[in-house]
Amino acid sequence: MTQTPLRRPLRSASARWSGLSRRLTALVVFGVVLVMAAPLQAAETGSISGTVSNTASGNLLEGAKVAVPALGLTALTDETGLFNLTNVPAGAHELVVSYIGLDAARATVTVEGGRRAVRNFDLTSGVYQLQEFRVTGEREGGAAAITLQRNAENVKNIVAMDSYGNLPNMNAGEVAIRLPGVVGSFGDENLVDGFTVRGIGSGLNTITLDGSPLTSQGAYGRSTNINNLTGTMFDQMELVKGHTPDKGADSLGGTINLKSRSPLSMREKRRLSYSASVRWAPPFLEQVPLREAHRAHPLFNVQWQELFGVLGGERNLGVSMNLFYSENAVGGFRTVRDFQNTTGSPAYVWDYRTWDNYNNRKQLSLNLKTDYRLSANTKLSLNTVLNDANETFRRQYETRAYTGNQNTVPGAATGVVPGQYTDKITVVRPVAAAIIEQTTTGPGNFYNRMRRFDLGAEQTFGRLQLDYNAVYTQTNINGGSGGRGGILINRLTGSGWILDRTDNDLHPRFLPNGGPDFTNPDNYRPTQYTNTNLQNNNTRKELRGNARFEVPASFPLHFKAGASWREQYADNASVSRRWNFAGTAALPSDPTIVSYDYVKTGRRMPYWEPMQFFWDRQPRNPSLWREDQYYHYQNNYTANRAVTEWVTAGYGMAQARLGRASLLAGVRTERTEMEAWGYVRNRFGSTTAQQTADPQGSADRDYANALRKSRGDYTKSFPSAHLAYDLTANLKARLSWSTSFGRPALNNATPNETVNEANQTLTINNPNLRPQYADNWDAVLEYYFEPVGNVSVSWFHKEIRDYIVTGTNVGTVPTGTDNGFNGEYPGFTLLSSANAGTAVVQGWEFVYQQQFTFLPGLWKGLGASANYTLIETRGNFGGTTNRSTNEVPGFIPRTGNASLSWRYRKFSTRVLYNYVGAYITSYNATSPGYNNYRYKYQTVTAGVAWQHRPTLQFTIDVGNVFNEPQRLYRGFADRMSTTILNGTTITFGVNGRF
Repeated sequence: MTQTPLRRPLRSASARWSGLSRRLTALVVFGVVLVMAAPLQAAETGSISGTVSNTASGNLLEGAKVAVPALGLTALTDETGLFNLTNVPAGAHELVVSYIGLDAARATVTVEGGRRAVRNFDLTSGVYQLQEFRVTGEREGGAAAITLQRNAENVKNIVAMDSYGNLPNMNAGEVAIRLPGVVGSFGDENLVDGFTVRGIGSGLNTITLDGSPLTSQGAYGRSTNINNLTGTMFDQMELVKGHTPDKGADSLGGTINLKSRSPLSMREKRRLSYSASVRWAPPFLEQVPLREAHRAHPLFNVQWQELFGVLGGERNLGVSMNLFYSENAVGGFRTVRDFQNTTGSPAYVWDYRTWDNYNNRKQLSLNLKTDYRLSANTKLSLNTVLNDANETFRRQYETRAYTGNQNTVPGAATGVVPGQYTDKITVVRPVAAAIIEQTTTGPGNFYNRMRRFDLGAEQTFGRLQLDYNAVYTQTNINGGSGGRGGILINRLTGSGWILDRTDNDLHPRFLPNGGPDFTNPDNYRPTQYTNTNLQNNNTRKELRGNARFEVPASFPLHFKAGASWREQYADNASVSRRWNFAGTAALPSDPTIVSYDYVKTGRRMPYWEPMQFFWDRQPRNPSLWREDQYYHYQNNYTANRAVTEWVTAGYGMAQARLGRASLLAGVRTERTEMEAWGYVRNRFGSTTAQQTADPQGSADRDYANALRKSRGDYTKSFPSAHLAYDLTANLKARLSWSTSFGRPALNNATPNETVNEANQTLTINNPNLRPQYADNWDAVLEYYFEPVGNVSVSWFHKEIRDYIVTGTNVGTVPTGTDNGFNGEYPGFTLLSSANAGTAVVQGWEFVYQQQFTFLPGLWKGLGASANYTLIETRGNFGGTTNRSTNEVPGFIPRTGNASLSWRYRKFSTRVLYNYVGAYITSYNATSPGYNNYRYKYQTVTAGVAWQHRPTLQFTIDVGNVFNEPQRLYRGFADRMSTTILNGTTITFGVNGRF
């Protein structure tokens, strides 16, 4: 067995650990040197420490500003509300504490030389009404997010997870799409499956939890799906746009960071909150029949937080637990049409489909976080997340009528009748090429189990601060059909049809035009049954450490350095099976299955339920089915592969504040190494006759001796600099330059070989692909106003290079048995992916939010927020010609959000609006009539609440109020190619806090 040629030997695990050890040792030595270099504190100086809290909410505040104006000393509170002012001269000093949305507090503190003075502050505001704790909590969350954004050294957007009220599914994805520049990638079930950030697709951006990356959903992808993570586990969400050296640079558009709250950050001894709701598909609104049969489903969440005094300490152990369960039932209807590839008129429809779907996504999660303050200088933490998401009831029923393809020229022998079709009517005659298929998928079988453990510590030694973490995350996914379900196809040939869209484009008339009756199930014959069974595993291990030193200078100056190591392992396996129909008669259909198409048109098409014919991955009547056993044994090789990626990083940076200006600058260097293995097919494989006679032996001969291993690596450095300047007390300007990158998908590292004997070419994967690299510029002007609010204008510019181009000539296969391909393919041209091309992405962002508590009477309960992003792009993107905004698939030039809320006494209401502009989804310069586009997408969510008493609130929320469909068109706006309807739901809830 041979291996593909390697660029260089990959280091062993011990060598990688040795390199990491050297980096960590250097970090420790660096910290020790800093400590030894620090001058001993003079006896005539001391320190002031304490906490800052919000009297009304009971939370300790992060980001509160504590200043000694006479001395020019300033400190910000940490996530537990703690501040520490060092090197304070002995004597009496006035302290001023300020926080957005709260009244400033002043106090005089006397400092003794060589000792620490303690002073705690409880802030409040005249607008608070203590009995309205829910109002207070939301307002405090918004103020906290604005405060942290204002204090940030780099460009970022921060929102509280409760900023938008009770979102329908309580998941983190519903919050993320409200951020400026973020667009959700909506799937068939109208759930957020990924994100585009500033025009950059989801696989090139990173989602982190407390700064550490989450695993992806799908072993070899880079995209992370957070629609199965409840937002109740987190306190805030950050969108980092200006990358700093102390965080990973692997986000081309921006990093979404989910922040958890420290259980030490509350004043009470104990806090218990709860919420319970029922999501309902009402009968007075349109739903697909599958959803009508399952109208109501529950959601509930319980959160417990408590402080303990242990080992002689007082309130030094904080524990929080969040338990969440939901059933997110979704139903939908989809219709698809594919048109003739032409820019002229008329254009016939050669492919017409309707599809009904129902799914119940169940989720159960447990989050347990513990913070322990071992001493005044040391804090330990452990954050555990256990999350299970499963889908075991998903069913899809699809009807497809088609003939030929988009390039078929109508003629005497084709299905489409020449001269009888218009832009609204297509006539297909009853020929063999006229095919109608019924495909049933389900019940689905999807289990996603995520386990995450984050152990950390923070220590302070005078001017030196250390923090370190060890993180382990594991995601296991079982997908496919499981033991009960599968994909069953029944087909009818030679049945003519007429598609008439004249009166109704969404629900057209579908009429017979000769041949067998397509509504009669006896005219259909099954073709194939497939049972898919997939296993994906994705594991991340991470170690990181940071040291931050406060330099004794006449102005605030800090140096920070750190190192990290990460290993990611991903594998795939499949035991899928399929059977071909061996019978002669039709299978009995299931007349109880009613489609939405039947409800709207009265046309009754037959459907079949796979469980009628298969169970436990075996046919109920074996005489009717013949298994393709070679397919099963082949899958054991082709779907069985794995890849491991190691990332070792180190950085150094400096932070300074000179008067009104603050500066952060530094560089991060990352080395990435990859190793993968997988099976490929031998050059000369078995014949169909051999596969039938000896399926297992044929698969073994085709693959067993063709195990390939591949290795690759690259090293990149990422400098950045961030400048902020306070033009006035409330007006801040920022200028940021940073570098970042988007890693290629992991499957680029796995072995793969595709041979073309006629052209003497061999196409392989490239494990040495470099990431896409970006230089990012951000210029921001922010204005903050009381009591809670801000407005900002941002301009950004990205220059991206090293796009990934497929089919590049990378050399010739050498001769000899050690050529990496078992001696095969000598002289063949090697084709692979390579890095090439450049592009520019730039645009503007506008953000506004405000609470109008300064208005009189009823109006003081108003609140509003809005953001709007407009972007453009240009470049060759690795191609041979330049393209611009409307020629780049997936690039979304216009997005926005708006929110309006109002509270009066015990009543409150909120309306949310999300806008995604039209954009292109597929592009072909030579066939513009076949380009595909999305229409603009606008959704509205509305809710009302009644605060019965401080511990009890009732809510009603309506999701997708106007049942906005997802719609696409082919070439021209009047050629609708896809429409998906998911319906409107109403959620009734109750929540409170003790």
